[in-house]
Amino acid sequence: MQFRYHIHAFFRPPSDVPIDPEVRKHYKRNFIANTLDNAIWYVGDSFVSVTTILPVFASKMTDSAVMIGLVTALVNAGWFIPQFFLAGYVKNLKKKLPFAKKMAILERLPAMILPVTAILLHWIPDRIVIWIFMIVIAMRGFSSGMVALPWQEVIAMVIPSSMRSRFFGIARMLGTIGAVIGSTVSGIILSAVAYPNNYALSFIIGAIFIWISFFFFCRNIEPEINPEKEENVPNKPLVDLKAYKNILNTDKNFRIYIFSRIFFQLGTMSAGFMAVYGIQHFSLTDEYAAIFSGLLFTSSILGNLIWSFLGDKIGPRNTLLFSTILQAFVLVLSLVAESIWVYYLVFLVYGIAQSGFIIGDLILGMELGSEEDRPLYLGLARSIPGVFVLLAPIIGGVLVEWTGYWTMFLTSLVLFTISIVLILRVCEFKQLNIT
Repeated sequence: MQFRYHIHAFFRPPSDVPIDPEVRKHYKRNFIANTLDNAIWYVGDSFVSVTTILPVFASKMTDSAVMIGLVTALVNAGWFIPQFFLAGYVKNLKKKLPFAKKMAILERLPAMILPVTAILLHWIPDRIVIWIFMIVIAMRGFSSGMVALPWQEVIAMVIPSSMRSRFFGIARMLGTIGAVIGSTVSGIILSAVAYPNNYALSFIIGAIFIWISFFFFCRNIEPEINPEKEENVPNKPLVDLKAYKNILNTDKNFRIYIFSRIFFQLGTMSAGFMAVYGIQHFSLTDEYAAIFSGLLFTSSILGNLIWSFLGDKIGPRNTLLFSTILQAFVLVLSLVAESIWVYYLVFLVYGIAQSGFIIGDLILGMELGSEEDRPLYLGLARSIPGVFVLLAPIIGGVLVEWTGYWTMFLTSLVLFTISIVLILRVCEFKQLNIT
């Protein structure tokens, strides 16, 4: 009986927290719909992991560290940069969900093309397929950037701020549990099926789950919060440069946050090379890419559980701070690992750190400015660091080719340290209102 009470309370926002009645009315349905959308997406992503599976697949076709680094760069930068150009449009939309659905369809189309790149290897030389593959990766990245801002707006509208750490933590925890199973299946496929059919099959399964997640996203009910608002107000520019300039000129706290994100994103130059380095350094076979994914997702289960309950108590700023410290520790492990068993810890710790970073950064970006200006703040918070997301792996690839992995990991460590110092000076919006 008591267990049923706690479950019921879990899906009901606290009565003493001021929440719009429309948001409260549909909260349970929207919480479940978005949890399943996120969770199933992560299962699909485990078959096409941008941290492990895709870079290793690229390394089968090219020896260029720059090209391999671009895999992570294009996906991550693609998610960030388009938000700058969509912020003004999304802000003026009376309804966010219909536009988010259209962009979610666009985001999933590259998943249907990705298996074709592996199949083409039967007839087309590697040097040609790698460029087709990179085009598909760029499509995947930038299409995800088209849905990123409206998706964040939908989440911010239907999930109250006091419940967001819980939501992201639970959704990602369930997703990573499924992703562990997915990584295990992917590992079996990569080892048991002949190349390149092994990658093609893994990509097909990933695409199926990614489309299933879309079904649950469509189950959202958008609350009528501003029924009197005009849609697409005339004479409002698509890219409101004046509003952007005003935010950057007047909001010192936000500027510090942006600089902390820039140094952090430059530090992520190491992310796309960790699996490739491990396989090359320890002379491992391809299925270890899936093993690394499994370790990454397994530790993410623990990480998401920790951050989901801790995050609402310590706030998104501190969640971001602690997760960045852990990411710096990952690089220390990478530098000192002399056996594969020690190197496994790299992915175990990285999973915990990455889950905290994603939860903290998603929520803090929503809470750095007023609710009215949230799309503008999100557009700047994602797009400016996004430029450096694109540059970071390229710089990392050049460092690897010129000086080796050790120098690249050490450079990332220094950049993470600078980011940590800057994050310590960032305040959340609600703290600014109090002080």
